[in-house]
Amino acid sequence: MSSPRFKGLYLQATGDPFCFSFVTYTPQTRDQMLACGDLDASEEYFNPVIFDFLLFTSEAALGAPSGGNFPIGYDDVSIITSRKRGSGLQHEYLIRLSSPDWNASKQNAIDELQDVLTSERWNGSQLTDSRD
Repeated sequence: MSSPRFKGLYLQATGDPFCFSFVTYTPQTRDQMLACGDLDASEEYFNPVIFDFLLFTSEAALGAPSGGNFPIGYDDVSIITSRKRGSGLQHEYLIRLSSPDWNASKQNAIDELQDVLTSERWNGSQLTDSRD
């Protein structure tokens, strides 16, 4: 296997079952995307951090297949705060999950995620072999 798919991304539990510390590369803001022409003023801006979090959570942490049906969606995720890491290429985000239509499948996904993140085998970016 060459380089890991999610190199440089990290996810940790915070002690609150619905909050997570997530490190990802600093995405373009809406203003930056407008300025460089990647987004038209009439188009809706979707925060790439939330998509990174959802992909990393479902595929890297929980091992779901790419493109699989993950019960937690964009509208269930909010960014509470962030801070620059190191040289600024990465930011750490405090992510909170909440939804007016919370259901058993979303709760099961969160319970499974908490189990992974609190496992001794979780190193922040992947589950390691127990022999490591």
